[in-house]
Amino acid sequence: MSESTPTGQGYCPYLGLKQNRAIRFSSPTPEHRCYVSGEAIEIPVDQASFCLARNHVQCPLYMGLTLPSTPVASSAPVAAVAPPGGLRGWFSTLSPRDRAIYALMIAMLAIIVLIYLFAGLQSLNSGLSIVPTAAAPLPTSGGAAGVPKTVTTTPSATVLPATTVPPTPTALPTSTPSPQPSPSPTPEPALIVPTAIPTLPAASPTVTPSAAPIVPATQTTQPPATPTATQTAAPAVSPVPPPTAVPPASAPVAPPPSLPTLAPRPPAPTAAPAIRNERVWLYFGDTTRTLFVPTQRLVQVQDRQVATAAVRALIEGPRDGLEGLVDPAAQLLGIQISGGVATVNFDREPHLNGDPRGLYAIVLTLTHFESIDRVQFQVNGRNIGIGGSGPIGRPVVNPLNPDGLPVNYATTEFLPTYYLANDGYHTIRIIRMVPKTRQVAEGTVRALIEGPGEFGYAVQRTIPEGTELRSISISQGIVRLDLSARFAEAGNRGYAVRTLVESLTTLPRVTGVQIFVEGRSLGEWWGEPYGQVFPKPLINPE
Repeated sequence: MSESTPTGQGYCPYLGLKQNRAIRFSSPTPEHRCYVSGEAIEIPVDQASFCLARNHVQCPLYMGLTLPSTPVASSAPVAAVAPPGGLRGWFSTLSPRDRAIYALMIAMLAIIVLIYLFAGLQSLNSGLSIVPTAAAPLPTSGGAAGVPKTVTTTPSATVLPATTVPPTPTALPTSTPSPQPSPSPTPEPALIVPTAIPTLPAASPTVTPSAAPIVPATQTTQPPATPTATQTAAPAVSPVPPPTAVPPASAPVAPPPSLPTLAPRPPAPTAAPAIRNERVWLYFGDTTRTLFVPTQRLVQVQDRQVATAAVRALIEGPRDGLEGLVDPAAQLLGIQISGGVATVNFDREPHLNGDPRGLYAIVLTLTHFESIDRVQFQVNGRNIGIGGSGPIGRPVVNPLNPDGLPVNYATTEFLPTYYLANDGYHTIRIIRMVPKTRQVAEGTVRALIEGPGEFGYAVQRTIPEGTELRSISISQGIVRLDLSARFAEAGNRGYAVRTLVESLTTLPRVTGVQIFVEGRSLGEWWGEPYGQVFPKPLINPE
């Protein structure tokens, strides 16, 4: 089960190709069109500065202002230069951060190669140092043990003493007792244990008996030939103890039993699930059981499964006297998001008494996430829906359509207006459908002043009748509107301001609202707190 996490946009949401609004390029192109009005129009502004940047919120078209229809020619395609080919061309296209990463990886690889090269040379040198020590006793052992290897060395040894003076062999027996075999066993384990463990056990039983008395032969080039044969008979008793000292060669056998104990067996760590709090949109029913009421609730999200947390919050139900539309006994079996469709699987039909508002409440909640456009409902893996079994797209929330306009984003503008509910606490969003216009902010204020129309039974007016809009402007995300003096006569000042601010900050990239009456700050009429810029508020927070 996988689920995408909502992310922000670094480009204008109204940007698309002339042939397909859903596709856009990352660089300026004459094929781009602006769909802010619902229709594909040529772009009269610099695409790189507005459409393809986070600065698109400052675009005059985005803010609903009027611009000349002559588009500004984009020089990006003319200035485009083909990057050089080959490895250098590829490397030049990388960002400084990627170049640093690749350089670091190459440096690390070079260090690893040098370490292995140094270790190999050290191992080779150690192996070469062992060979002479093992070969030294071999010529002398040839006379006693008769190993084929020693036979090849003894002829050379016997020829040399034949040319030397005879008294030297007599001096050797006297010198051999003084060194004795005690020095010979001690250096051998120190050299062989770390590097040549396998060769030592095979050579130890044959070499050590004769090597003990003849080790001093390594001091001079006087290995005796015939005298050693007579001498080996007498020292044959003394070399017997060295084999008892040689068993240190078996010392290397001791470390292997400890190896299994050194083998790391760490227990598999059980990572605690990542839990964070996120605020999600939820939809419930109003007191008249006819309109949807949006709320914003802070929920706990595990492992980035925010859609799962939102659906479970709908199952949990409202907290402030609203009507729950999803069966509280329903169990969510899983959510799978793919290609903009969220497949939501329940153990039973999630809507109460077959009321389709329950399904629509889930659709309205999930389609607030940018990765979800439609919702496919399932009961134990079987598709269900409204009037069929296919996925359901986002409906228009509480539509007010006095002119009977079609639900067509190319010809109809959907203005968000908020009114105070009859419970005197919540605000309800009513979408006023009007003919397509670029002056969305102005149209929203005029629709709000006009009133809720047929929904007057469920909501209350907070702006006095007869209020007029004198002017409106947008600068750096702040809407400044000037109303007539009639607005200052509002009975519920707090909700009169709240409905204006909630309606206008619902528009894309509007972050605040400042209200004037007859050209003077509202703070001069109602007090200083009303003269500030009101930021975007939470809608019915729970």
